[in-house]
Amino acid sequence: MSVSQKKTNSTNSINEFYLDERCTLNKVLKIIGKRWVSEILVLIGQDISRFSQLKECLNGISDNVLSSVLNELVKSELVKKEIFQQVPLKVEYHITKSGSDLTKVMHELCNWGKQHIPYEVRIQPAKKKSINT
Repeated sequence: MSVSQKKTNSTNSINEFYLDERCTLNKVLKIIGKRWVSEILVLIGQDISRFSQLKECLNGISDNVLSSVLNELVKSELVKKEIFQQVPLKVEYHITKSGSDLTKVMHELCNWGKQHIPYEVRIQPAKKKSINT
């Protein structure tokens, strides 16, 4: 079995499935907890709608990752993709009502974090996981 495959009968997988089925919050966190998702959603909500504009605002994101996240947001109906039939092809992304509602909730979560997580903890960079763990 490759490293990327998960055992479907492992206790961890069973627990994950159980929690996903019982708790909508876990499903929401799976969407917004992925790297770059919240930043991209907020930027699109601020009318930064073109791929190149988003890439310019997100230092360090690759084209493939940006494209993948945008496709996930469209699939989740948080963002709408509009394709203009012209040469060169023009694509814009716009936040949906659902995406806008979620962005408001994310801002509230951020405000909660600012009130309840000490500043020293918030500014610490995330610790990198060791390959040997």
